[in-house]
Amino acid sequence: MISSNDHLKEQKILKNIIKKSLAFVILNSVTHAASVSIGGGSFANLLDASGNDLPTGSQVQLGFFLGVATSKSGDDYTSVDWDSFSPFLGVGSSNPDEVIGTFDAGGGFESAFQISSTLDTDLGDSLPLGFPVRLGFRIFDTTESLIEGAAYNTVVRDVSTWVFNDPGIVTNQPPTPSISGTDDPAMFWEDRANPFRTSIAIPEASSIITLLLGAGLFAGRP
Repeated sequence: MISSNDHLKEQKILKNIIKKSLAFVILNSVTHAASVSIGGGSFANLLDASGNDLPTGSQVQLGFFLGVATSKSGDDYTSVDWDSFSPFLGVGSSNPDEVIGTFDAGGGFESAFQISSTLDTDLGDSLPLGFPVRLGFRIFDTTESLIEGAAYNTVVRDVSTWVFNDPGIVTNQPPTPSISGTDDPAMFWEDRANPFRTSIAIPEASSIITLLLGAGLFAGRP
């Protein structure tokens, strides 16, 4: 018998596929040219589910929350809000060449990361549509370019530097999303019981197929 948790995982994966397709269309339908430089990163150690430092080169994405108001606190995010995460920097994003990876910064920071990217729509880069949007980081427990199935966690901060405003308006400052410490009341994690840890596991594709087949057989029973 397929458990309710397995069904929820299946539904989440299917929703993510649909959401990513929608986000790709939105990100690639920018109608105005803009160039924007984005800086930021984390100098707090990122960990795997067991609490060990992530290895150098572990993948990180920067994205926005599709359809979520920037006025909404991360403390109030629902599973639907977290699932709306749409990456535009990092592997698996709409700008996949803008890779973000962890590195050993020394001084006790063995798994930090830094962003220094310039996106230009005239050169074919994609920006979010529907400014302003709230930004977030998603970290993965993998150094591979294929991140599907890797354990992860997502973080957002309720601060203005994590809001991406329309770069077409010259008075708007570019976002500088950053994490400077672990004790931050404005920072919220998707798995809030395990901050800084890649604690959210996704079943492998083969397991998903098995679950779907099992669900079909179960549904077909008299």
